[in-house]
Amino acid sequence: MGIHIRCPLGPRNVVDVLKLGLRSIVLLILLSNRNAAVANAEPLFDQTKWVVLPAEAATTILKWYVPGHAWTTSEWEISSEVLGPLEVALASGLAKAGVGQASFKTQKFYRQYMPARWKGLRLIVVNGFYESASDMFPDKGIDPDQWKHELSTVFGGGCRFWRAIYIVEQNRLMVLQEYGGFRSTVICNGPK
Repeated sequence: MGIHIRCPLGPRNVVDVLKLGLRSIVLLILLSNRNAAVANAEPLFDQTKWVVLPAEAATTILKWYVPGHAWTTSEWEISSEVLGPLEVALASGLAKAGVGQASFKTQKFYRQYMPARWKGLRLIVVNGFYESASDMFPDKGIDPDQWKHELSTVFGGGCRFWRAIYIVEQNRLMVLQEYGGFRSTVICNGPK
């Protein structure tokens, strides 16, 4: 007893047919697992922890990290169509900078987005931080929504506080330069 397959073209073709069938099954399994993983993936960032601030709030960060002052603070609408690719690029930039490998998770960061322009291109200046002022100092009576209205600046704190600039038309993060000459797409604050 056994399986007998008759192929008019000879036994070699039977083996080829079986290999093709097996490859097709393996491909289907791989594709279905890949799609299931994507469907169950966590969001890159907490969607309740971002805000768009007025362009003038970007001035401080632009002065610090974009040499030559070839930028302007210019209002333009930051839409959800622009935020999606920005957050993908940002997640990658944060991973390369080693952010999220410590005890905090990338998804938990607050993000302040500010529009600007540089050499005719639209920029989104990003200020990221792990805790708002009211989180850090709960007994100081700080408004929990202060971060939604004012640029949060902290000196020190390592990679719990970082900055990045996204170039919309090029779908990439700008390489920033710190005063010490260090260049990166995501700049963490100095050590505590």
